[in-house]
Amino acid sequence: MDRAEQQRLRQAAWLMVGNGLRLGLSGAYFILLARLLGPEAFGVFSAILACSNLAAPFGYLGQSELLIQRLSRQGSPTCTQGIGPSLWLAGLGCGGMALVLWPLLSVWLAGTPAAVVGVLLLSDLLFIAVPEVYRGILIGREQAAGVALIDTGMALGRLGAVLLAVALGWGSLVQWAVLYGLMVLVVLLLIARGMGRWSEPSLPLALSWRDLRERLTAGWDFAVGLAAVKTFTDLDKLLLPRLASAAAGGLYSAAYRVINFSQTPMIALLTSHFAELCRQGQKGLPQGWRYACHLSPWVVGYGSLAALGLALGSYGIPWVLGSAYRETALILRWLSPVILLEGIHLLLSHLLTGAGLQKPRSRLQLMALGLNGLLNAVWIPRWGWQGAALATLLSEMALVLALLLLIRGQLRSLQRAGPRAP
Repeated sequence: MDRAEQQRLRQAAWLMVGNGLRLGLSGAYFILLARLLGPEAFGVFSAILACSNLAAPFGYLGQSELLIQRLSRQGSPTCTQGIGPSLWLAGLGCGGMALVLWPLLSVWLAGTPAAVVGVLLLSDLLFIAVPEVYRGILIGREQAAGVALIDTGMALGRLGAVLLAVALGWGSLVQWAVLYGLMVLVVLLLIARGMGRWSEPSLPLALSWRDLRERLTAGWDFAVGLAAVKTFTDLDKLLLPRLASAAAGGLYSAAYRVINFSQTPMIALLTSHFAELCRQGQKGLPQGWRYACHLSPWVVGYGSLAALGLALGSYGIPWVLGSAYRETALILRWLSPVILLEGIHLLLSHLLTGAGLQKPRSRLQLMALGLNGLLNAVWIPRWGWQGAALATLLSEMALVLALLLLIRGQLRSLQRAGPRAP
């Protein structure tokens, strides 16, 4: 193992630690918040979070992935050129998304004050988008420790807010919206200060129209891909309470939370190698494919073992979560292959991004997103969570197969074209 590979594994370890701390803190946060707000208010808050999570990629327009791609190719760990415009675009994009979604979500959540919906929606969009841009900077520079600190700081902010609400006895959704908005503002200011972004001149007028067009075009392709990934994990949770029952949605969400926790090591590994995949992909798809094949045993091996471990360990779910979650154990056995499928999906997506093929990649992801939504809409009313699980599994398998066929077709085209003339 060479020195560069050891460095990337250390970065993966940092990300794993950061994600592990974040998930642990987030678990405590959600338990406390659910008890504080009660089922009805907590359900409204969860619906707003699901909406912001699905809309966020189009809010920050894939600027984090764009920064990773650009910084990894510039080769300078201290380069900051162009970071400021990404932050401006993310902020303006999230504000625009909030204005569009606010009235729609207020109608969907009839009975909830519109001001509460607006504050929570905008706060959460910014809480996702701005740190995501900073994470893109750090990943592009291969500074995984900073990513871990951001993730842990965000989780601590959430937990601190709910602990303050408990101490003050603020249990209404209106009161929680005030605390949540203030918490987001404080955490974002602390992150910006820690990143040292205050001194950079980043007025939006300094951005040329050509660069703006390039950022928006490339960012849109990234956003579609990110939205596809988020839709696979969040759309069914948004639809189940409406198309089946709130109980089915809760049981299913509990199973998916276990899936998300189990994905932490794999996501950390792929995130730490994202910049190198971009560098290898810049040399050509064949070079990037060889590097992806080098990573594939880790992805397939961990995904297979984790899926098997979850299937076997699912029998302990009622003991951990209580007898009310007995059916979650069965749901977890259905969903356990998702860990392997999403790992392969993310590896192939990173490869195509590094090789500059994000546009055809995004088109395939968008088609898979449509398939997932269609299957959920048809199957959930008939079969409840079983329909949601089947829709997720079939859509993930279709996407992995489509990405493999795309890569195969591109490699064959390069072989037929032969070596380029000097």
